[in-house]
Amino acid sequence: MLFSEEFTAEEEARLSPYFTNLDRSTFGLKLPQEVAGALFSRYSRSTKSLRRTFLDEFLGDPTLGLSDLLPGQAEPAADNAALKKARAFYERVLVGYGDDSVAQLGGAHLACEN
Repeated sequence: MLFSEEFTAEEEARLSPYFTNLDRSTFGLKLPQEVAGALFSRYSRSTKSLRRTFLDEFLGDPTLGLSDLLPGQAEPAADNAALKKARAFYERVLVGYGDDSVAQLGGAHLACEN
């Protein structure tokens, strides 16, 4: 099956630092573990593609500060807003609800859609 998601040139420019490709259904993520885990958690409850979810709900939220993350950077600065928000999400879900499945998503850095 061919990948059918289409992005505008602007969307591609915004997404490309965070994904290994934008035109195939199998791709890698270049995100800190906490952000990837939070993204997969949101994606599992969405009808959107993973990259569209990231674009709309993560890059589209200026309070996250994801534009401050360097592409592919494994350990961004500890005071980075995106990382803080992702860690807070992990804390809330793991401690508040005991959902360790979200923690397991942190190591999943490869996505296959379709």
